Amino acid sequence: MNENKKTKDMLRVLRKPIHEKHDKLAKDFAPQTNVFKDNYYRISQILMEEAVMEQNGNKSTLNEDVDESHSDSVVIKKTTPQFGDVRTSQEDMIRKAVNDNVKFSDDALRYYPKADDLTLNGEIPSLNLKFQFRFSDPSGDGLYIWCESMQLTETNARTIGKIRDAFSNWRNSIVQDSDFMEKLKNMVKNNSDD
Repeated sequence: MNENKKTKDMLRVLRKPIHEKHDKLAKDFAPQTNVFKDNYYRISQILMEEAVMEQNGNKSTLNEDVDESHSDSVVIKKTTPQFGDVRTSQEDMIRKAVNDNVKFSDDALRYYPKADDLTLNGEIPSLNLKFQFRFSDPSGDGLYIWCESMQLTETNARTIGKIRDAFSNWRNSIVQDSDFMEKLKNMVKNNSDD
C-alpha cells in the first residue's frame, strides 16, 4: 500500500508542471468575452454593410449601381399596360422553378432606360434570402444573392441551385423575346413624349 501511495505521489509531482503549463496556455488562448459583445459573423456583417453603404452613396443595398445610367428607373407592375402579363408570367415561372415561398414586391421589376437594363428582385423569407436578377450585368452573369443566417443544408443548397436555374431561364426568355427590350424602350419614350 505504501508503494502505491509513493507511486501516486511521484506521478502527481511529475504531472504537475504539465497541468500548470497546460492551464496557463489554456488561459492565454481562451476567448476573451469582454472584448467584443458581438461574434465574428456579426462584426463582419456590420463592416460589409458599411462598405456597401459607402460604395452606393449611403444606399442600404447593392441592388442598383450608383452610376448615372441606373439613376432613373421605370417600375413594371402587374397592372402596367402591355407588360403586366409578362411580369406575372415571369413571377410564376420563378415560383415553379424555385418554390412557392418566393415573394415579389410591387416594384420588383424595374427597367433602366439609360442603361437598357432590367432587374427583378425577389425574396424567400423562410431562408432570410433576397436575390436579384440583372439582365445587362457588366460581368455577363447578373445573379446576386443576399442572405443572413441561413443553414446550408442539402435542401437549401438545392434551392440556391434552383434560383440559379431560374435566373438562366429568365434571362434566356428575355433574349429569345428580342422585341421585349425594344418595347420597353418605346414605352419609356412614349411616356416621356406625353
